[in-house]
Amino acid sequence: MGKIFAVGAVLLLSAAPLAAEEFPWCVKLDAFTKNCAFANYEACAAVANSAANIATGVGRCIQNPDYKPPAAASSARSKAAPAKTANPQR
Repeated sequence: MGKIFAVGAVLLLSAAPLAAEEFPWCVKLDAFTKNCAFANYEACAAVANSAANIATGVGRCIQNPDYKPPAAASSARSKAAPAKTANPQR
C-alpha cells in the first residue's frame, strides 16, 4: 500500500502544471467576480445580459487585461517582405 502511495505521489509531483487558457473577453459582475472564457464579444454580451449583479442588475463585458494572442496568430497577420530576385538582364 505504501509503495502505491509513493508511486502516485511521484507521478503527481512530476506532472507538468496545467496553464489556464486566456480569452480576450470577460464578463465582469463586480470588483471581485469576472469570467474570462469568451473568444468574441457577442458570446460575452449574451452571458453578461443574462448574468444578475446585485448592484447593477447585469454583468458587463470588458477586454481581458491578461490576454496575450498566440504567437502564430500575430505572425500570420503581419505581411512577409517580398523576396528579392536577381535580374539576369542588365
